[in-house]
Formats: sequence, structure tokens, C-alpha cells
Amino acid sequence: MDNNEHIAKPPAVLQMRPYQQRWIDDNSRFKIAVKAARVGYSFATAYRRVEMSMRVPGRTTTVLSASKAQSIEFVETCAKICQLMGGTAQMIANEDFVDALGRIDAIQSRIAFPNGSRIIALPGNPRTARGYPGDAVLDEFAHHEDSYAIFAAVFRQVALGNSLEVISTPNGEQGKFFDIARNLGLEMGVAPTQFPIKKDGWSGHWLDVYTAVAEGCPINIEEMRRGLNDDDTWNQEFCCVFLKSTGAWLTLDLIAACEDAGATIDLPPDFHPRGSLYSGIDVGRDHDATCLWLDEKIGDVAWTRAIVKLHAMSFPEQCKRLNPLVRMTSRSAIDKTGMGVGLFDLLNLENEGRLMGVSFGGSNDDGVKMKTDLAIRIKKRLEQQRSRIPYDPQIRAELQAIKRQATASGVTFDAPRIEVDTAVAGGVKKKLFAHADAFWAKALADLAGDGGACVLTGVQTPETPTTYSQIKGYL
Repeated sequence: MDNNEHIAKPPAVLQMRPYQQRWIDDNSRFKIAVKAARVGYSFATAYRRVEMSMRVPGRTTTVLSASKAQSIEFVETCAKICQLMGGTAQMIANEDFVDALGRIDAIQSRIAFPNGSRIIALPGNPRTARGYPGDAVLDEFAHHEDSYAIFAAVFRQVALGNSLEVISTPNGEQGKFFDIARNLGLEMGVAPTQFPIKKDGWSGHWLDVYTAVAEGCPINIEEMRRGLNDDDTWNQEFCCVFLKSTGAWLTLDLIAACEDAGATIDLPPDFHPRGSLYSGIDVGRDHDATCLWLDEKIGDVAWTRAIVKLHAMSFPEQCKRLNPLVRMTSRSAIDKTGMGVGLFDLLNLENEGRLMGVSFGGSNDDGVKMKTDLAIRIKKRLEQQRSRIPYDPQIRAELQAIKRQATASGVTFDAPRIEVDTAVAGGVKKKLFAHADAFWAKALADLAGDGGACVLTGVQTPETPTTYSQIKGYL
């Protein structure tokens, strides 16, 4: 894409509001709009794509929407705009989309121009995202499933100088849309100091309903707000506020504050530790993964050096993969609950005196339930800035998956299974599932690093520094 190309002004019949015109006139290669609902950004984008398609022969634009209905609506809007501009184009709806592997399980709509240009609209998923090289539009991207995988696939498709436009209302503090918005400072529900924001190659636009109305959008603010009668919905849909995760034991802000570029998921090449190494191992077999979290303790700060996930692997094979890392540690804590006994026994053959077997169904020496001890331990270390963890969307999701729930028998900490959204740019991949494996592995690593005494097998360690009187305030 020629980033200096001139987009023609819309004809009188297609008059745009000032914020729509700012979006149309912005020729940045990568653009994002954090915007209120129903303010006309998709319409402005449709005009921009039609104008370029009519002017530049052989241009391809792929539009990925959150649903089939939205993708059809976008193409229909493009067709109407083309007609109003005096152009001609053929619209083809409900056409089979065939991916690179010959599979047909998506429907596309497209508009074909006489000069060979085309606009293709599809419901967004990682396979459709890698369907056509050219320009790309991610419409209502905050509401796309598999957002990281879709984004990775789209970036592959625009690699040869093409453009990418990302548009959405917020949808909570999660997903790739939130990550981009946050990097540009557009996530706080507050208008930026300049329009647009320029950073890291991106051009960021922001528009709440109040700014939109001030610039001519005919939304009745008071009527809409009274009709909704829901502050959370109003703030997110119309005021560009990303709602915070609710119910998560570890908040996103707490996790993000401890993310550091010096922490790593893969063990660095030629790694030579400066401090003692500790690891935690949460055990899985078929449905859940086994996860090992390796920390290096430098002073009183635990730096993540490796996070290893093993899926659908026999315990002997898991033992073979984990032994080299466990042997590096001063102490490792492993989930010895249920089937975890099998992996513990195998690892303990070569690591006796180093391995702590932890029963999740047990209690610590102060009578606090083991899962409660672990959940509080990981949170306290994060609050005290004594953990440095790598930035990774899936690790974030797993750390946030644990919920604190009050039950008739007391407080519990657990998580539903969550589908792992792997950032793979399309192709055949097996869907994996996580049950907050990284959370428990990290909590166990903290336990090992603290030398905590609990329900153990194989080693006696110093008493835990965390007593019930110190932690009861969290409950």
C-alpha cells in the first residue's frame, strides 16, 4: 500500500462527520479505532475500501467480522456506497470459502469490481484470516474468538506492504484488541491528548459517544442511558471503557505489574544461574497439561526462567522431559494429588531429597487448606513485587482463570477449563485446554522457593513463613 495515497473526498450524498473523515484521511499502514457503538466507523471504513478498490486495479481487501451476519452486512454496505458513487460492481453472497487444505466450513460474501479489485468478507477465524493476501480489516475485533491466532494470521497476509485496519467497541480487558489499545494508551476510557495517537507503527483513534455527538452523531445520550439502565454496559459500549475482569483472584493490573522482559518462557541458551533454582509442577495427563514453572531466586525476587507444557504424554515420557530441569533445582514442589502420585514416584527416583510432593486435598501445618495456602502465596508475592514473570497472553489467561468462591464449607480457589487460544497463523492445529495449569505450577514454585512445609513426601523443609494469622485477611 502507498501510505501517501490520496483518498478522494466522499460525494455530497455520502457526507461524513469529522471523526469519520479523520479515519478516512489517515493513510497509516496500521490503524486501530477504539470507538463507541453505532457511530459509523464501519461505514467510513467501507467507503475507504470502496474508493481504493475503484481507483486501484487488482486490489484485494479481506474483511473479517465477528459473525457471518456482520460480514454480509459489511459487503452490502460496500455495494450501496459503490452505487451512490456512480460505480458498478457485482455482489456475490453466501459463497463457499475453501481454505488452503481444501476444507469448506465457512461462507464468504464478496463484491467484485470491473478493474479486478475485490472486497471479501468472512466471519473471523485463524483459517479464514490467512485466506487472501492483501489489505485487511478486522471489524469488531474485540469480539472475535481466537483473537491472537487471527491477528498472527492476518499479519502474515499483509506482510508485503499491505494495510491493516482494526475497529471495535471494547470487550473487557482481554484479547489482542485490548493489548493494542493498551499499548497506545487508549484503554482508560479517557480521550487521548492528540488525534490520532502514533506509536510503534500504529495510528490510534478513539471516540466515545460524547465526542461523537459533539461532532454530529444523532444519538440521544440521555434516552439511551436511561433505556440501558446499566452503567457497566453503558461505559463499555458507549464510553470506550474496557471493563475489568471480574471474579479473578489475580487481577490483570497485578499480573501486568510483574511482567518483565527479563523473564523467559524458554530456558535461555547457555543458561548459567546466578541464584538458586526452584520449580513447581502441576500434573496433567490427557485433558489437562502437565506444567513445570522454573524460577531463579535472585535476592528475594523470583525470576521466571522456563515454563514447560506437556500435553497428552505418558508419565515415563514426561519424566524424561522434566528430569533435566528438576535436577537443576534446589527444590521442586509437585502436585501429588490423585494421578500425580505416578509422576511424583518416577521423578523422585532420580531426585530424592529434592522433590516435595504436595497434596492439593491436604492442609498446611497451620490447618489452612493447601489450595488456599498456594493461592494466597502467589498473590502476596505478586503484590510485593517479588515475582518477575514473562508477558504471554495464554499465561495471563491461566493466571486470571482462578476464581475465589465462597461455599458452605469455606473459601475455595478453582477454575473452569479454558480453551487455549494459540497464536498460530492458521493451518491444522490441535485445540488444547488449560485448567489454570500455569497458576498452580507458579504457586508451587513459590512454595518451593519459600521452603514451605505442607503435606510432603521425600523431604523435610523449614517451616512455612506464612501463618494463618498472616493470611486470614485475604479470606
